[in-house]
Amino acid sequence: MHRLFIDQKLWSVRERFTVNDESGRPVYQVEGSLFQIPKQFTIRDVAGRERARVWKQPMSWLARFFVEVEGVQVATIRKELSFLRPRYSIEGPGLSVTGDFWNMSFELHRGASPIGRVDKKWMTVRDRYAVEVDNPDDELVVLGVVLAIDYVKRQEQAAASAG
Repeated sequence: MHRLFIDQKLWSVRERFTVNDESGRPVYQVEGSLFQIPKQFTIRDVAGRERARVWKQPMSWLARFFVEVEGVQVATIRKELSFLRPRYSIEGPGLSVTGDFWNMSFELHRGASPIGRVDKKWMTVRDRYAVEVDNPDDELVVLGVVLAIDYVKRQEQAAASAG
């Protein structure tokens, strides 16, 4: 099992943060588009090579994100209409996601087997996510799902506090 940590500063203007391994060494750098439409996140390795991209479909009533790894689209994440708790569905080769999205604690499955787990660690100035991935080949897909769901949640919280 491979464990990664996403440390994201709250209220970060540039939406740039690092994904570290258990030892605290950087593994990926994530950069969100600031004023670009559609909204997108680029995941680069430590050498600066683009490894994955996550982007939001513009002009959709419920959020829909696409995850592309090494130039190939591998998943579509959709926010589902629900009134009590947030729900998401994933379209991809046998992928599904279950768990507590409100508290950012969920699992990503391929068929019946879990391929990744996400757990938000509560801190004061940062959002910190512990991401466990069973197969290193799946870590960019799992990171893409985390970025999409986290972005939707932050947008909904911002809209609620503005209203």
